[in-house]
Amino acid sequence: MKDFYNQLLSDTQAYLKTQYQLLQVRSIEQTSQLLGLIITLFAMTAIVVIGLIFLAIALAAWLEQWLPMWASYLVIAGAMLLIALGVLWGRRLWFVRPIEKHLGEVVMDNPQPLKQQKQPLENQSAMHRELLKRDMAEIRRDWSQVQQLFSLLRDILSPKG
Repeated sequence: MKDFYNQLLSDTQAYLKTQYQLLQVRSIEQTSQLLGLIITLFAMTAIVVIGLIFLAIALAAWLEQWLPMWASYLVIAGAMLLIALGVLWGRRLWFVRPIEKHLGEVVMDNPQPLKQQKQPLENQSAMHRELLKRDMAEIRRDWSQVQQLFSLLRDILSPKG
């Protein structure tokens, strides 16, 4: 019986250890994907903003051929305002939904980069879970036998009235 409980303790420790390692691997994977997404978004935003500034200056310089300088810059500012309103109205379709989808894949555990490390841990975790289920079934069976024994002893020792 002592060996059985030692085995149960060993199986529990092994299961908890693999669950902890799996949690570490998943955390590293999700954090790195999330940080990569954030850095990419910041870099792309900076590049687009700088590009739009130079494009606006170039368009204003081109419009100076036909309009006064102040009018060409005013036309470009108005166009930028219209573009900003379009982006505001389409933000859900163009930005929010794709980001939600990508973050959902990252946070909701769509395994990719650390798959080689994660798969053996998941298999090992499943094996330990099955061992724990088996051990718990044996403990329940043993406990029910102990309860039956105590019930029988109670019936024998109790005074009959």
